[in-house]
Amino acid sequence: MKYSEYHSKSKFAGSAAFYIVIACCLVAIGGAAWFAAANISRRDTPSKKESSSSYSSHNSIIESSSTPEISNPPTAEEAGKTVSDEPYSSVEETESSEAPDTSVVFSMPVQGEIIKGYSEKVLQYSVTLGDMRIHTGLDIACEEGTSVSAAGNGKVTSVDESSTLGTVMTIEHNGGITTKYASLKDVKLKAGDTVSAGDIIGTVTAVPSECADQSHLHFEAYKNGHAADPLVALGLE
Repeated sequence: MKYSEYHSKSKFAGSAAFYIVIACCLVAIGGAAWFAAANISRRDTPSKKESSSSYSSHNSIIESSSTPEISNPPTAEEAGKTVSDEPYSSVEETESSEAPDTSVVFSMPVQGEIIKGYSEKVLQYSVTLGDMRIHTGLDIACEEGTSVSAAGNGKVTSVDESSTLGTVMTIEHNGGITTKYASLKDVKLKAGDTVSAGDIIGTVTAVPSECADQSHLHFEAYKNGHAADPLVALGLE
């Protein structure tokens, strides 16, 4: 064989081998790229089962949040009731149903001029003590030794000694009314005794804290435990 022919064949064989190697590399690179793309697509695309489960869960969440809970409608009887229709306890009903006893009739314990009236807020001058103070009662002018009568039917609850008012008798009447008489002497009654309107409960004597004033009976009245004007509380105006 001639050198030129040998040389030409060798050159052709080398070129063919080079292109074969290049083709194999391209096929390998293309296969690797396809495999990678397939894996990425498989990871990003959820399975049919997972998609179905997610869709079902999403729908259940929407339904539970958007569907209001429906309670049973009130009956006609319940709809007609208001808070004020509900009854109070039996104790409250008993207390509210007790009306004042209007059958109790009161009268003045002594007859005379009122020389000092009731004053719970406006201060009045005290001649004996020389100052201004409230006066929670009536001072009814009368001579010392004048008989004092119970202002109404009731029960004696106490006969006490006071440094300012002397001997004080307290009588409890119906309708939440209480009367007090100061200062008394010749007292024959005691706590627990019952009296009728007009019964003699004692006689008038000087009131220690009002002894500089004209001789009088100091008379007080209370309504449900609170000091009140005797003329108003007893209906004597």
